[in-house]
Amino acid sequence: MIEIYLLEHLLAFNEYGTLSAAAEHLNIAQPSLSRSMQKLEGILNVTLFERQKNRIILNETGKLAAEYARRILDMESEMERHIRAFDRSQHTLTIGSCAPGPLMVLLPKAAGSFSDMTVSSAIDTEDNLIKGLRNSEYNIIILSKPLEHEDIYCKKYCTEQLYLSVTPFHPAASYQKVSFADMDGQNFIMYAHVGFWEDIVREKMPHAKFFKQEDMEAVGELAHFSDLPSFASDITLKTMESRHNNRIHIPFSDSESLAAYYLVCDLRSKTKFNSLFRAL
Repeated sequence: MIEIYLLEHLLAFNEYGTLSAAAEHLNIAQPSLSRSMQKLEGILNVTLFERQKNRIILNETGKLAAEYARRILDMESEMERHIRAFDRSQHTLTIGSCAPGPLMVLLPKAAGSFSDMTVSSAIDTEDNLIKGLRNSEYNIIILSKPLEHEDIYCKKYCTEQLYLSVTPFHPAASYQKVSFADMDGQNFIMYAHVGFWEDIVREKMPHAKFFKQEDMEAVGELAHFSDLPSFASDITLKTMESRHNNRIHIPFSDSESLAAYYLVCDLRSKTKFNSLFRAL
């Protein structure tokens, strides 16, 4: 059996090119690294190196062995991450979302349905959310489009309408609806972690500037004392009183301003989350 440290030593030699450089990276003595390489050759019963005066280099067999070493070590790292994430999922309900709005409704209900578990959340890209669900990093994810697969449970959750938030003195304050094109070129206060909404507003308003704030409550506070427009939604207006301070909210008319959200989990976990899904 090949011990993992031997593969780590081989990979270090392949990356750094010399015994001395690899040994320094590994924080071991050069003779120890030489013995590791000899031991690996003995286990495999092949020659991995061309030995020259004061130097050794990997031969073609050694290069192939180094490729396998990289794959094995990558798989070992993936195994560790996946198992730790799975173990954490037994004690923590982790919900990932493509936007913050749907979490505002879901998290309180999740905490009530799973009072014996720690509930945590994160905003991420949809690709990362799907990957995280597969790797047990997330128990439930929220996407802006349905995910169809035989081992996936997907349920439509809610919708969110994006609003323009302005002071009563802003030129758009009297509008019944407003388009992204109408507001292109303006300066906005924006929450830094709005997920896919940032991609939409940047694409639809390429000439606008966005002053991002890390704290969501800070957006409301700044909007209260600033003339700059900001964003709100039907969800944030229901859940955050600060968004109403000295502001008029006008819905965007573009089709992209209305998002539909879908709850997604592993089909094997559906029974576990049925009480939460029913509460929604």
